[in-house]
Amino acid sequence: MRPALGLGELLPHWKALFSARHLKGDLQAGWRVAAVAIPLSLAIGLASGVSPEVGLLSAMIAGVVCALFGGTSLLISGPAAAMAVLIASAVSQYGLGGLVVIGLGVGLLQVVSGMLGFGRIIRSVPMPVVSGFIAGIGAVLFIWQLPRALGVTPPDESHVFDVFTHLGQLIGEARPVTVFLTLVTLGLTLGLPRVLPRLPAPFIAVAFTTVTAWALSLQVQTLGVLPHAVPQWTLPTLPTSGWGSLLSTVLVMFALSSLASIMSGSAVANLGVGQKHDPDQDLVGLGLGNMAVSLLGGIPVTGALARSALNVRAGAHTRRASIIQAVVVLAVVVLLTPVLAHIPIPALTGVLLALAIRMLHPQDLITLWKASHLEAGVFLVTFLAVVLVDFAAGVQTGIIVALAIAVVRLGRSQTGLLQMETPGPYRFLLSGPLTFLSSATLESLRSEAAGLDPARSVVFDLSDVPSMDASSAGLLVELMESLVETNRRVVIQGARAEVRNALLRHPRGAQLEPLFAISESDVVEKLKGSNPSSTHDRLVHGVERFRQRRRSRYEPLFDQLAHGQKPHTLLITCCDSRISPNLITSTDPGELFIVRNIGNLVPHASSPLAPAVSSAIEYSLLVLGVSDVIVCGHSACGAMKALLAAKPPEGVPGVVDWLAEGKASLEGLPPDTSPEDLAKHNALVQLRHALSNDALRRKHEAGEVKLHAWFYDVGESEVLEYNETTRTWNPLGSKAPGRSASDANGHGPDHGAPSEPAHIV
Repeated sequence: MRPALGLGELLPHWKALFSARHLKGDLQAGWRVAAVAIPLSLAIGLASGVSPEVGLLSAMIAGVVCALFGGTSLLISGPAAAMAVLIASAVSQYGLGGLVVIGLGVGLLQVVSGMLGFGRIIRSVPMPVVSGFIAGIGAVLFIWQLPRALGVTPPDESHVFDVFTHLGQLIGEARPVTVFLTLVTLGLTLGLPRVLPRLPAPFIAVAFTTVTAWALSLQVQTLGVLPHAVPQWTLPTLPTSGWGSLLSTVLVMFALSSLASIMSGSAVANLGVGQKHDPDQDLVGLGLGNMAVSLLGGIPVTGALARSALNVRAGAHTRRASIIQAVVVLAVVVLLTPVLAHIPIPALTGVLLALAIRMLHPQDLITLWKASHLEAGVFLVTFLAVVLVDFAAGVQTGIIVALAIAVVRLGRSQTGLLQMETPGPYRFLLSGPLTFLSSATLESLRSEAAGLDPARSVVFDLSDVPSMDASSAGLLVELMESLVETNRRVVIQGARAEVRNALLRHPRGAQLEPLFAISESDVVEKLKGSNPSSTHDRLVHGVERFRQRRRSRYEPLFDQLAHGQKPHTLLITCCDSRISPNLITSTDPGELFIVRNIGNLVPHASSPLAPAVSSAIEYSLLVLGVSDVIVCGHSACGAMKALLAAKPPEGVPGVVDWLAEGKASLEGLPPDTSPEDLAKHNALVQLRHALSNDALRRKHEAGEVKLHAWFYDVGESEVLEYNETTRTWNPLGSKAPGRSASDANGHGPDHGAPSEPAHIV
């Protein structure tokens, strides 16, 4: 929140306005932007249903106020073509007095939204809705300008159908001179940027058309003499009715103005080197600008991306460029009023048609269609609603359709029956959120379950269900009740806390409490005495689940791995079943080259057992080119307990011989050392043993391979890494001071107490 309107952060920017630094670049950018802003502002003022000079007035005020208080230094604010159609509709419906109320309301909402930090939230409007809305406005603007382009009297512009009807009646009255000048301006405005992109195309197009009309003495309507004074207006009369419609207009104009400005500010900040974008401050500046513009008789404004981009390309560095642009516009109005009076209306119409064509931007629809037909559908629905109904309906319809699609996507759930052919229990795999939209899916599941062999148990695997609402919980409770009533064994496996609570909160959900199982071992325990799942059945279930739910995700990766592997890390860890390296590290197939054995031991190069691990070390380094080597111990390690035991384990002579390689880890340790302390110490010792391998030692000394010692706490599911400088174990990724083990450069192990672990090398 920024109760002081962000003035504290703005003061350094205001001080820069009085510095001579970058003055040349700002001056050059200011006049170039003004050259574009003058014809655009005149044209947009004309399209907005007000006098053309009102557009110039709005550009001058916004250029100063928005620049001083905005959050993006190089953003140019002023009248915009997208706003013109909304403003024209508001003027025809509420008059100029109503427009003042609307402008003040829009500005007030923007200031409050910026102060409350809502700038980023406004960007949550779906992009297909924004693109469709702007394209719809472009179509309406184009249609509304057609009568002027033909030189006929514009009809009541309350609806596009009125324009089409009017055109059908008066097409024969079109004035060739007007059509000619409009097309010349349109062609130059659209064509010049392709040939000479650095020139202000609208200015050149209007100037050329004006000179042509004057030189040929063409009889065409012109702007006439513009008044020097600020447009006069009286205190607006508040409407006695129709407030709902007026507030709807305020909200739509607020949304469009704010969104356009925030998006423009973001784009401009990316164009300018060292520029920052503050969407909340942008709203504050835009709101103050709209309030000032409205109080002085102007029209609502927004951030203008095209003018802002020109500002950056022209060499602007500070907010001063926008203020200079406003001053240049004022100077032109004061000094060149007689020249402006000769501008033909068809020239401004041509500029408006060019703006409308650019707003249509069919590439947006093509891009959306390629990405998602549904997103393209939202664009089309919004576009048609704007053109055929009205602007508020277009926004509302587009957002409703977009939300409906999002709800359907988020509520999409899947069910699948696995292990039909095995003698174990039936397994139903459910995935995705279960909501009221899943009713048909759950009803289908109920019908499918009712037709199964009643002698076999049923397991519902909910581990892939992230959430569940009351409706789906009720249906699932009813399904399980119907199965339990037929004396079947039912187990609910892997349900998350939120899903479990949703089922138990159901009025009849308490009876499901005994059915929940966390792991496969729990499932086997709960199915004792019926038809429990065999080990093979469990693996079949896992393979089927992989095929149905996950294989498609990895298909591109598997295609790549079919031609070879390129792992980045050699991980040496224990073969304990509780350790799942890919799960812990969130790595995909092909990333880790893993060696697993009892106690994560690495026999010294002099040991006869050395090839068991050294072969993997050499292959990973010399053939696969790994860049990191990790030795990872873990808590509750049976090998560490065996090493600390007074007698070696009986009946497992191979284990005894193997654990003899771990005796070196016991040297110098006190007799009361815990298995956890030994596991940490052992990881460091085994990493030192790994360095007895010539290939690893050479690459480590050359800085080509980094070494790490890890410890995995099974109960806490936490990974610790040894820090060589502090000689402590810290959570992996923590910002502990000192170097990591990979930077160690010691000279042999320190066999001190576990609180002072051995050096890695």
